[in-house]
Amino acid sequence: MGKDHSRNGAKSKPSQTDPFTPLTWDELQDWAGAVIVSRGQRYQRSRLVQDLARTSSGGLVAWVLGSHRYATRVESEADELVPACTCPYGDVCKHAVAVVLEYLEQVKRNHAISTVTEQDRRLQLLEHDGEEEEWDEDEEEDVADEDFQPVTERPTKRSGKAVSGPWLSYLEQQTQPQLLALLKDLVQRYPDVRQFVQDRKNLSAGAVSKLVRVLRDEIAALSAEPGWRRHWSGEDSIPDYSRVRDRLAALLAQRHADAVVEVGAQLLEAGTRQVEISDDEGETAEEIASCLDIVFRALPQSSRAPVEQMRWAVEADLADEYELCRGAKVFWDRSHPVEAWNGLAEQLAQHLAQDRQNKAQDTFSENFRRDRLSNWLILALERAGRRDEIIPLCRQEAEKTGSYLRLVEQLTKAKQWEEAEAWIRKGIGATEKRWPGIAAQLRTSFREMRERQQDWHSAATLRAEEFFLEPSVQTFQALEKAAQRAGVGSEIRAAALQYLETGTRPQPSTQLWPLSESELKPTTGRFPIQPPMTDVLIEIAIAEKQPDEVLRWYDQRKPRLRGWDTGWFTEDRIAEAVVARYPERAVAIWKQLAESQIALTKPKAYDSAADYLRKVGRVLKQQGKEQDWQGYLTTLRLAHERKRRLVEVLDVLAGRRIVDGR
Repeated sequence: MGKDHSRNGAKSKPSQTDPFTPLTWDELQDWAGAVIVSRGQRYQRSRLVQDLARTSSGGLVAWVLGSHRYATRVESEADELVPACTCPYGDVCKHAVAVVLEYLEQVKRNHAISTVTEQDRRLQLLEHDGEEEEWDEDEEEDVADEDFQPVTERPTKRSGKAVSGPWLSYLEQQTQPQLLALLKDLVQRYPDVRQFVQDRKNLSAGAVSKLVRVLRDEIAALSAEPGWRRHWSGEDSIPDYSRVRDRLAALLAQRHADAVVEVGAQLLEAGTRQVEISDDEGETAEEIASCLDIVFRALPQSSRAPVEQMRWAVEADLADEYELCRGAKVFWDRSHPVEAWNGLAEQLAQHLAQDRQNKAQDTFSENFRRDRLSNWLILALERAGRRDEIIPLCRQEAEKTGSYLRLVEQLTKAKQWEEAEAWIRKGIGATEKRWPGIAAQLRTSFREMRERQQDWHSAATLRAEEFFLEPSVQTFQALEKAAQRAGVGSEIRAAALQYLETGTRPQPSTQLWPLSESELKPTTGRFPIQPPMTDVLIEIAIAEKQPDEVLRWYDQRKPRLRGWDTGWFTEDRIAEAVVARYPERAVAIWKQLAESQIALTKPKAYDSAADYLRKVGRVLKQQGKEQDWQGYLTTLRLAHERKRRLVEVLDVLAGRRIVDGR
């Protein structure tokens, strides 16, 4: 492509002879980003930069091997590094980084580097937008490059991008006999092309059943084995459903929508089983879902009656446990007649009634499935204009499946406040022990009702229950706000803070706690309270910008177990909160965090340590203590000199020149 990326130019320090040798690791990362620099290092170390040379203007040019051979150039323009490469990546690429690093390595070794003329093949390719080099854009994406593998031939997935390129104009210039000869050659050489032509032949000859049979056999074969990926070895086995996808699309294009829907039922069933046993971060599911997208586009074009189309889509959703039916949105976004919604409601009501007659299986999964079915029935009743049947249905299902919250929402929508409150109380009693999450949501609904009624005293009482149950800065702030509306803000704030310090819960309806007993039966927290609750007190002090209070409670906090990310996160925020007034304390906290991460001896931990160390450097430089900063980095470097990845991170922070080596 030969694109210049001048907007990404990196400032290079002035040099009378060479704009590259003054570069530091930090400047290189500012130019390309840490991830691209890391990949460029792998390319350079793998000796994939070939025929490195200087240009007449003092820049660099080389071939870089990747999925293809790329011409790469880096020039210095107005003290900025400007890359150009025939790869498809639209930014500073790993190939450009590799060229710069290879050049600096040659400088360190005192190797002579030749200079090329403007007639050099690579410069011509870059000048003419790389038209003579071909690539697959999906094949050479920097953002997806995990572990480099030298030039290999591997199949690429088809994309929906418009086809273009110099080869297209070549085909357009060919005569019919020439194109036929080319097609014959492709059919003989490539099985996929041969199969593509055979499918088109079957369709044009009306042999739809034969194509459907082939399609069913392929689905059965593809779904027989699980998909898997091994990140530690780079190996994988992801089923490729592209031919299934192409054949479904071909059937739909030839108006065989019924065949597509019939095959779709098999695909959903077999695909669900396959995804259930796969271990590949959802890649198998994505392959299957992309095929089902076509099925849902075919559904409204099928010969099924509208109500049967809708029933098919509902049953597919009920059977879908892995979000394979994302394409159903296209179907449901269409306008469906009222009579079809009415017919769907009748069918789903019968389905639900049959469910009730069957032997009850009072399990979470069974209740969840039944709730999904009744949710579809509620939607159908609503769209059919039969809203008066919705609340009775919700009453019937609430005690069966624990769906009290849905009933309360419908009653609230209908402004039936008293019945909604009665069901909240009943639901809390029924779910408190078995499904505490549902009970908590019902309590929230009750409090929202009181707030809607502007009963701030009751709302504050309920907020207090939430605070005592789950003490946090969020529940404290919500309680304080509600108490202020109730006119008792200062008293409640003081008592709540005392509770966090001592663990003693104030007595209701007293001078210290002018709120009454809760209207709902109190519940107990999930974890025992151990005062003083320093984490909550620290969070409150941070939110209120009180650095003295932050340090007061930080110094009283019990030591954290190493490896608690929440502890590191809180301590980082503590340092940020006190750095303006107590910079020495903030620096000490960040040093401790950085050294804890370094002790984990993992590359990702070193990156986390770098974030803390940058904050240390920022503060020390602001205080004019550059020498202390460099001395601290040197101490870390000497103590961990065998950790190559960490040393690289420290070199970036120290502003070391790349040419000076490690």
